[in-house]
Amino acid sequence: MTDFRIGYLYSLAPIHCGGEGNLGNILEIAREVHTNFPYIPGSSWRGALRDEVSNQNPDAANVLFGKELGSDGQMGVHQVWFGDARLLWVPMRTMSMNGTDVFTWVSCHSLIRDHALMAQTDGIVFPSTPVGTRAGSYMVADAQIQVTAFNEQQKKAIALTGTWPNSLNTAVKPTWETNCLVLPDADFQVLMEHSLWTQVRNKIQDETKEEKQAGSAEVFWTDVCIPRDTIFYFTWGYNLLKTNPVTSEQHDLLIKTLQGLVQVGGQANVGRGWAQSWVSNSETPVSGLTAQAKPVAVA
Repeated sequence: MTDFRIGYLYSLAPIHCGGEGNLGNILEIAREVHTNFPYIPGSSWRGALRDEVSNQNPDAANVLFGKELGSDGQMGVHQVWFGDARLLWVPMRTMSMNGTDVFTWVSCHSLIRDHALMAQTDGIVFPSTPVGTRAGSYMVADAQIQVTAFNEQQKKAIALTGTWPNSLNTAVKPTWETNCLVLPDADFQVLMEHSLWTQVRNKIQDETKEEKQAGSAEVFWTDVCIPRDTIFYFTWGYNLLKTNPVTSEQHDLLIKTLQGLVQVGGQANVGRGWAQSWVSNSETPVSGLTAQAKPVAVA
């Protein structure tokens, strides 16, 4: 039986998952080939979760994720899998026509469509013009966009499945529900050029040369990160073995990890990569191996 589920991440700090190459002293991030959108590779997300589980119970980590490659050249088989964490809603500070600062989350047709496919919910075709929770004219950088209000069908199409965690349910969720924009893909591509988080890192020079003074600095590199307040979605599920399948206790430990704070990506020493995770389906997987196993609905 195929076990297919969906989960979400809400970034509480900028996230940096390194890309395949850098541009000079710019530390790039992993991007999808077909969209050029930043994302969290499934391998990075899986590794972060394994580390969290292993810190609490190494044996459970070996059963869930497979025993790591040992000196004997042997490694275990995983029983839980994780896909890439893809963008769904990206925070953007815009400016309305009356000069009032407006904080919104922005998505696009293809991201909403792909999320609906993975969440197994009804998708719709969005119009070729921007739509959102609040109608009006918005200024983004040097561009002005005219936004019309969502209809009821569009509001249902952008909904996340499952229940938001308590830490986000009382403040973030109501704000997100009233501050969303969905753009055509081409407009969103342009918008992404202004929404990524960057920081210039300086290298402090030592007094090793007469012409340099102690404490002088020069630009060392520029970090590119996915900004905080970004909402991702990811797919995951179980592929249980016939021997030594995942127990309910090991499943509960994984769910506890998936419903909490997880650090993913690099630069943890400067507080990057923290995110709140949650899943829409936390039921024990169906093994199909024992008489007491009961089928559960997957999200």
